[in-house]
Amino acid sequence: MKSIHLSLLAGAAVMLAAVSCAKTETIQDETPAEIGFKAVATKADPELTGASLGTDNDYVIYAAASADGSPKYFDPAATNYGGQLFAYFTDGAKWFPASGSPYIKQHIYWPFGGVKVDFLAYALTPDAKTALSPTFHSETHAREFTIDDWDTFANQYDVLYAVANGCVPGTDGNVALAFKHAQALLAFTAKKSATTTVDLTINKITIKDLEYAGTLKVDNYRANLKAGWTISAHGDKDLSAAEGISDFPYTLNSTATQITTNLLIPEQSAKQIVINYSMGGKTFDYELNIPRNPWVMGKKYTFNLEFSAAEITLEPTVNVWMEIVDNEQIG
Repeated sequence: MKSIHLSLLAGAAVMLAAVSCAKTETIQDETPAEIGFKAVATKADPELTGASLGTDNDYVIYAAASADGSPKYFDPAATNYGGQLFAYFTDGAKWFPASGSPYIKQHIYWPFGGVKVDFLAYALTPDAKTALSPTFHSETHAREFTIDDWDTFANQYDVLYAVANGCVPGTDGNVALAFKHAQALLAFTAKKSATTTVDLTINKITIKDLEYAGTLKVDNYRANLKAGWTISAHGDKDLSAAEGISDFPYTLNSTATQITTNLLIPEQSAKQIVINYSMGGKTFDYELNIPRNPWVMGKKYTFNLEFSAAEITLEPTVNVWMEIVDNEQIG
């Protein structure tokens, strides 16, 4: 790409014969750099295919950008608060501005003169984008985004968010975005002991008084990015009826098998969980004795159940659900 060289001829020197020469002043000499993203996140729930975010377009990115004098950098007409679509293009091995589906690469450039740009982005599937309709701040787009009235139990969508503030193009125009999950992930594995010969079946798994609907707001106005929920609905929910892994009733065998995964609103206190199971022709309810610590955003909670004719044992594990694998940052 050719470099741009801007010059001004002093006054009307070229028009006046009385002036024998003109003074040339160089304003700037910069090469336009296209904006692109290097997006990073580990594998989430089964929606997110591949080892990391950034290998295909099962997920897409919508981003807002604000710069000095241009708080709606990606949308100067302020007609679309849904943000600029970015899709993954294999020819550049990164995320470029795009339009339509199939995705057509667009060209958006960094401002000249070292102007710093703030970016706020979310990543989700195209279906989730349609269902949830996230919106960026109407005046300063990179200030915040909101998802209103989200029933997270009925709409099991893994929404990720990222921020990169005060960025300049650097050598390649790329911005590294480290995405985080907006929810917690709850999973169950189950098996029966090798010495248990009686048939054992899990009929359902109920979580009591679950906070399952509300508004998510990701706030980039603060010094540190903050994601928070305002709860609008709670009640008992059958986890085995939600989008999960196994069909219920589920018959146990001696191999530990993950039978459910559920995305949950974080920062609520851990709830009472009841396992309804059948053994020897009779049906029982068993209340799990679980820690009462709040579920933390971005962490996966796995409850490993083992059934025997004598007892049920529980071994909980907690893992970081999202790990940064590339800390490169532009700006």
